[in-house]
Amino acid sequence: MERLMKLELKKIHFRKYILLSALMIALSMYFVLAELLGSSGIIRTFDNTFRSVEMIFAFEFIILFAVLNSSLVISEYNNRTILLMFTYPVDKKKVILSKLMIVTFFTAVSMIVGYVSCGLLVAGVDRRFDLLEGEFTGAVFGDWILQASVTIIVFCCLGLWTFAAGMVKKSVAVTIVSSILFIFLRQLVITASENQRESIWVVLATVGITAAAMWYTFSKKIMELD
Repeated sequence: MERLMKLELKKIHFRKYILLSALMIALSMYFVLAELLGSSGIIRTFDNTFRSVEMIFAFEFIILFAVLNSSLVISEYNNRTILLMFTYPVDKKKVILSKLMIVTFFTAVSMIVGYVSCGLLVAGVDRRFDLLEGEFTGAVFGDWILQASVTIIVFCCLGLWTFAAGMVKKSVAVTIVSSILFIFLRQLVITASENQRESIWVVLATVGITAAAMWYTFSKKIMELD
């Protein structure tokens, strides 16, 4: 699997995706800064500021995951270039899995960099201008790490859902549109929760649905060509 991933990385021109990820992180920092500086009269805390970062990341990185899925996997079915890959003397499912692992890893790393960048920005701005209620303590930092880890897992699962949805019809459009639907579904679940966060049951359910969707996709859809 590691050798397959290295071969795929040699084929993929990742510079444009790295630039896209950097642009998304920069935009996230801009939106967070604009919200902090423009929230006159509104009580801002570290907790609701972090939830704002989560909301921005949901729209940015789940869609990024879908774009990568479309570009690196789904489009190869549409263009039938996947037939060349299927001539490799390896398990066909491992070829697709190697691509999916690259997409997942890249998106997860992008989110980690984004969380670190936005976290440093929020802490630095609050220290300079004292815009947030309370202080940035070790407890706040620990809570941020926990919530960031949870949301990265959930967002990567939703990204994998876009892959499963796109593979049903081998459609780039379905992949992208499904990402938007999954974002809104996630926001509805968050809004309905008592503390505006994913509960352990929601996370477990998300992981379980992801596992089932991946099993179905790899068992039924990988070898299909329209």
